[in-house]
Amino acid sequence: MGTYHHMNSAIPGSARNRVAAPIQLSALEAKMTITTERAVAAVREPRDLVTPEMFRLMVDDVVTFDKVTRPYAEHGVEQFLVFLKAWGDTMAEVDGDPARWVKFPPSPAVDKIWHRSMMRTRTFAAVCDMVAGRYMHHLPIMDEDIRSGQASERAISAMRATGYRVDLEWWMDGKSCCPENCAQPPMTV
Repeated sequence: MGTYHHMNSAIPGSARNRVAAPIQLSALEAKMTITTERAVAAVREPRDLVTPEMFRLMVDDVVTFDKVTRPYAEHGVEQFLVFLKAWGDTMAEVDGDPARWVKFPPSPAVDKIWHRSMMRTRTFAAVCDMVAGRYMHHLPIMDEDIRSGQASERAISAMRATGYRVDLEWWMDGKSCCPENCAQPPMTV
């Protein structure tokens, strides 16, 4: 006899609240059953990183000034927030030392959201503090690490590590936010 775990759908609530219930199988059934056991973590919604008012202001600015649809703006702001969270988490890992921080760039689409978000300086500063734990300065750079795509791969890994939803269509264009002629400013706090 073997034991097979399945999700008990009779329990009310979301999938996060469901529990596995064992079912007794015959020896033949146990031999024929192929299972994959893995933990499925609940993915958190990026808009929950900020207050509803902050999220609305950021989305409204993108809709108004970039002339895009509200759903596009909402998804873009969400992906910017996940990027900001990942940036803050990785900066915290090096105790805020920019010389030890391993950089990763936003995609061009997310960089536009970043630029738009900086228009409301007070809101942007509060969002940075709330999501990243510090102000996020914009430093346009281009180097071989970014050009090769390795920095973008690190960005996706870091964003996934936050536990927030990462929409790959915002990140997989293979481009950097900076053109080839981007200057590399000195790293400052």
